[in-house]
Amino acid sequence: MSDPSPIVFSQDFPPSPARLFLVGIGGIGMSGLAQFLKHQGYQVAGSDRGLQEPSRQFLFQALERQGIPVFPQDGSGPRAFQPDGFVFTTAIEPGNPDALAMPQLPIFHRALVLSRLCAQTGGTLIGVAGTCGKTTVTGWLGSALRRMGHSLVLVNGGYLPEWETPSTPGNFYATPQTPHPRFTVVEIDESDRSIREFSPDYGVVLNVGDDHYSTEELTQVFQHFLKRCRKGALCPEAFPAPEESGIPGKIHTFPQEPQGYSPNPQGISFQGPEGTLLQSRLSGRHNALNGLAVYTLLCMALPDTSPEEIGEAMAGFQGVRQRFEVFPTPPHAPGIINDYAHNPEKIAAAISAARERFGSPLGIVFQPHGFGALGFMEDPLREQMKACLRSGDQLLFLPVYYAGGTVTFSPTSQEVAQRFAQTGLPALSQENRQEAENTLRKHPFHAWLILGARDASLREWTRQLAESWTDQPGERP
Repeated sequence: MSDPSPIVFSQDFPPSPARLFLVGIGGIGMSGLAQFLKHQGYQVAGSDRGLQEPSRQFLFQALERQGIPVFPQDGSGPRAFQPDGFVFTTAIEPGNPDALAMPQLPIFHRALVLSRLCAQTGGTLIGVAGTCGKTTVTGWLGSALRRMGHSLVLVNGGYLPEWETPSTPGNFYATPQTPHPRFTVVEIDESDRSIREFSPDYGVVLNVGDDHYSTEELTQVFQHFLKRCRKGALCPEAFPAPEESGIPGKIHTFPQEPQGYSPNPQGISFQGPEGTLLQSRLSGRHNALNGLAVYTLLCMALPDTSPEEIGEAMAGFQGVRQRFEVFPTPPHAPGIINDYAHNPEKIAAAISAARERFGSPLGIVFQPHGFGALGFMEDPLREQMKACLRSGDQLLFLPVYYAGGTVTFSPTSQEVAQRFAQTGLPALSQENRQEAENTLRKHPFHAWLILGARDASLREWTRQLAESWTDQPGERP
C-alpha cells in the first residue's frame, strides 16, 4: 500500500459565512483561531484526538457554548457538518481520517487563515515572534491595551486567567460590539516557517534559540519578518537586525539585561529605557526582559501616551496559565509550579525563576513534547543544564509525549537521561508520573517544577500535586 499523498494547501480562502472545519481544534493555536473565525462571521466546527481527555473538557465546553461543535477525529465530523473547507496545521499528517472523509475539499493552513482574518479585521496589527516569551508578551500587550481603553482583537498561544469565562477559555479576546478594533494583537509561530504569511504594522522578535531548527536559519527567518513590518520593528540589542528597507528608524532594540531589576514577594520591578519604574506580578529576570519588550512596543504604537500610563496599565497583567503558574500550597510544602517550558532557553529560565523565588535545591520534571524535538535540543539542553543546575537539584525525564504523526520514536527520554548522567548531570528517567512523584517526595526540594508543552494534562497533574499536601506541618499524603 502506497503512502498517503502529502497535504497540498490552498491559497483561495473563502469569505464569511463559509463553513470551515478545523482538524486538531483542541490545540491552543487552533482553538484561538476557531474563535476568531466565529467572531468574523464564519460557521465553524472541528475535531480532536483528545476529545475525551479530562484536562481539555473546559476548552471543548467553552467552544460548544460559542456555537463551535467538536467531533472525534474519525471522519464523522465533516460528514455531519458539511464544511466548505478544512483548516490544518503542518502537524496534521497525510491520511487524516477527516480529510479522507471529504477529499474533494480545499485545505487551508492555519497561518494563512490567521493572516487573512487579521487583514479582514483591520486596525493596527502587532505581531509577536521569537523562540521564547511570545505568549506572555502577546497577552501582556493585550491586557495593557485593554486597561488603557483601546478596542482590540487578541489571538494568543496561552490562556489568560483575566479573560477566562465559562464560554471563553482565554486565548482569544475581542472587544464587544467592535467589528473593527483599533488594535489586533497576535502571537506568530515560527516552527514551520509560516511566519512568512505576516507583515504586521509593528512586530517584535524577542529572542533566538535552539528549538525547531538551527539558530542560523531561524535568525534569517526572523530577519525577513522584521523587514516586512510596515511601521516599526523591535528586537534585542544583540540580534543581528537587517537593514531597515526604506523606513528610517523603523527597527528599534531593547536591552538584554534589565536595569534596576529587583524581585519581591509580589513579583518583580525594573526600569524602562527612560528610567520609568515598571512593576509586575510575574516572576523571573526573563519576564523583566519580556516587560521591556512590551513597554517599548506600546511606546512605539502609542506615541502620545505617557510612560506612566503605560507602566500603570502593564502592572495589572495577571500572567498566562502554564507560564510559571504557582499553585497554592500550605506554608510547609514546596513551591509547586507548572510551566509550558519545552526548549533549553525556556527550561533554564523557569529553573532560574524558581530558584530566585523559592531557593535551592529544586526538583525538575520535564516531559519532552516530541521525539524529534528532544533529539534536536539534546545537546543545547545539556549545556544549559550544566550552567543552571546546582547541588542537590534533580532533573527527572518523563517519557516523550507522543501526539501522533510519523516519527522514528528516537531518542527516548531514558536514552537522553542516561547520556546526561554520564556527563555528571543529576538526571534520571522516570517510567511514569507516579514514579516521578515518589522521587520528588523523597528529597527536601524547595520547589517542584513540572515542565512540558502540548499535553494539557500536565497542568492538571501539577494541580493535584499541590492539592495533595495537607495543612498539618510535616504530613505528607
